[in-house]
This record gives sequence, C-alpha cells and structure tokens, in this order.
Amino acid sequence: MTVANTLAIDDLPPGPAPRSKGVIPSLRYYLNFVTDPIAFINERFDQYGDIYCARSDEGALFVLRHPEHIQEVLLKRADDFSKTHTAFDSLTQVLGDALLTSDGDNWKRQRRLVQPAFVRKRMAEYAEMMTAETQQLISRWQPNQEIDMGLEMVDLTLRIVCSTLFSYQVSNETDQVAKAMQIFNGAMATPNVLPDWVPSIGRRKVTQALELLDGIIYDMINERRQTADTDSQPNDLLQRLVTAVDAEGNGDQLSAKEIRDQLMTLFLAGHETTSHALTWCWYLLAKNPDVEVKLHEELDRVLEGRAPTYEDLASLPYTEQVIKETMRLYPPAYVLPRRARCDTEVGGYKVPAGSELVIWLYMTHHDKRWYPNPEQFKPERFTPEAVAELPKLAFMPFGAGPRTCIGAEFAMVEARLILAALAQAYRPQLISQKVVQPKPRITLAPKSSVKMVLRSR
Repeated sequence: MTVANTLAIDDLPPGPAPRSKGVIPSLRYYLNFVTDPIAFINERFDQYGDIYCARSDEGALFVLRHPEHIQEVLLKRADDFSKTHTAFDSLTQVLGDALLTSDGDNWKRQRRLVQPAFVRKRMAEYAEMMTAETQQLISRWQPNQEIDMGLEMVDLTLRIVCSTLFSYQVSNETDQVAKAMQIFNGAMATPNVLPDWVPSIGRRKVTQALELLDGIIYDMINERRQTADTDSQPNDLLQRLVTAVDAEGNGDQLSAKEIRDQLMTLFLAGHETTSHALTWCWYLLAKNPDVEVKLHEELDRVLEGRAPTYEDLASLPYTEQVIKETMRLYPPAYVLPRRARCDTEVGGYKVPAGSELVIWLYMTHHDKRWYPNPEQFKPERFTPEAVAELPKLAFMPFGAGPRTCIGAEFAMVEARLILAALAQAYRPQLISQKVVQPKPRITLAPKSSVKMVLRSR
C-alpha cells in the first residue's frame, strides 16, 4: 500500500484529484507542468492554499510555500526529513555521494571534513583569485562590444571555480574542462523525457563529458596525494580536502572517490548557480536604471576606481542588497526537495513516512504577503530594518537549517566582487527590451539569451 492510501482524504491537505497510472495521464501531466512550471504550481497554490497534496499511484507529494511550514521541515523537525528524494536520482549519477546528495551519518562526516575549507578566514584568500579572474575579464572586454551575458558569466564563474577549487587555469574556449561543462550545462537545461534505458546522443555526450572530468580530477587528486607533504602545493580547496582529517571521528581522511564527489558537486553546482544569479542581476540593472545609479554611487564612493577586495565588502551594503534582491526574484535553487523518514506532520497535517515534499522557494520569494509588489526589483527590501520585519525563512536562496548550502558565503563573496568590479568599468545595456522568462530546470536559468552591449563608464 502506498503512502497515498495509508491516510484518509480528510487527513491530507487539499489538492488535485489523484493522478492515475498510464502513459496518457502521465504525459498530459508532464506537458502541463513542463510548459510553464511556475504558472502551473502557482495556480495550484492559488486554488488549494499554502500547502497542498498531489496524490498518485506512486504516493503522496506535499508541496509547500509558507515560511512557517518551511520552518517545520528545515528547522523544527529537520531530523524527520532526508534528502533521499527522487529529484536527486539523476544528480547522484553525476555527483556521486557528496554533500548535496548524501544523508545521515555519512553526510555529517563529510560536512565536518569539508567545512574548514569554507570558514570565513579562507574567504579572503579565495577573494584574491576571484578578483584576479574578474580583472582579466575586464581587460578582454571592449567598449561597445556586443556580448551574450549568460555565456560571459558562465565562463567567468567557471574560471573562478577552477582556480579556487584546484588551481586549474581555463585556457580558452577549446579547453577540455570548458567543453565538458558546456555539455553538462546543456544537459541540465533540457528535461529528460526518455526512460533511462533508452540510448540517446545527449546521454552519450554527458557520459563522455563525465569521463573526461573524472580523468582530470582523479589525476589531480593522485598528484596531490603523492606530493602532499611538500610546501609547494597550492593553497586551494583540493589541497584542503586531500589533507583534511576527521578529528571528531576516527581520524580518517576522505577517499579519492569522496574527494572527487565533493569537487564535482562544488564544481557543477557552484559555478552554474552563481553565473545564473549574475546574469539575472545584469538584466535587472539594465531594466532598472534608478537602481543602477544607486549602485554606481556606492561603488564610486567606496572604491574610487580600484579593484574591490574582501575587506571592502562590509562597506558595500547596497551591492549586497542588489544581489539578494536578484536572488529573491530569481533564486538559482528555486525548490528544495525532501522525504519523510518517519511519520510526522507539517502544518497540522499528517505526513506518512516515505512521503516526498517539495518546498517552492520561488513562490515564497514572490509572495505579496512578505514582499509588496513582488515582481518589482527593489534592493531596499534587504536593508537591516526591512529584513527585521520579514518572517523567518521568507528569504533563503541557500536553504536553511543543518543542510544550508556549505558554499553560501563563497557564492555571496564571489557575486559581490564580480558585480562591484565589472559595474565600475561598464554599464551593460540590453540589445532587446523583450522580457526574458525564467526556465526552471536543475537551476533557474534565463529561458533565452541575454544579449547586451558594453557601454564604458
């Protein structure tokens, strides 16, 4: 008996009629959802309220958006829920058993070993690499040059993640790592409609890209292991993972497979989410020149034309507000999936063990109860005074609770430094005023290219 049938209808939140088995109902549901997922889910929230249950022969899916319900899942009853959700099945095939996909004691051990690489005192070291790569991009850009901002941000964040993770320098567009990442990005942006057993050109390309990256990463790990005691090793994240010791456990270290899985997770998830956030940021600034003026005033006053440093970030509050408001409107990780480990409850409703949940952060971030005129781009929503008025977890682009994204501080430092450096040199303007729609896949990417022209400041 499935969890959908273990409770009476009255015990479950309201929701649509159960979806029956068969190709036609599944295809109809899929087409309705994939055409415009945001509108599809938003319509259901409007109809059923802050929490609804979608039942099928496979089980019950609980869908949430209210900050109080999110607190129950991520904070108050965090131990009742795991990340072993079907949404992670395809990711696990690529990322392996790393922080994003692991659970329980295994996750706790990995977190202890990886956490030292992301403590605040390391950020200044990473910041130097971030700024150096950004300054190189400024030197390559030319006034009045037309660019695809999405591709530019993907390339920049890829270079940054390669240099900070394992001191790898992306040479040009024919670089092996860059080519592999292009394949992965394309695959993540395309829904997987075929069963796993059906061969396809796309899957073969992904497999080849994965083999290429695995070969590069394992070679780096083996090389570092062989020379781990020398003083000439780079001060990057790979070195810290190779030498990390679990002082709270048995004093063991990460295996080569575990290091590979961590690097692959941080590599793929880290660079794509930040590149999307920055692309949306440039789009919003071009659409809102009043915000752009305020940003320029702060940058000119604090930096006076020089490259930003980690120490400058505390003096750039409006720059941070611009980034946060961008991630409110377009959160890269727009949903959080969970599975109930045991019989529990959310919002007063019983949630049977094995039930899957999806927290729609996008809907939380666009709720007019917390954000008046939610579609308006207004960085002032994130002044300290305004944030104090928000419900807890009304804004959480990096998740919350024990499973908060370990790279949250890294991503915020990177985004602010890139924005501050580039916005001092250029005012990117949109070539077309056509509205760019979001495309919810693995992350929330722009649905179309964001073509811009670089105007020198």
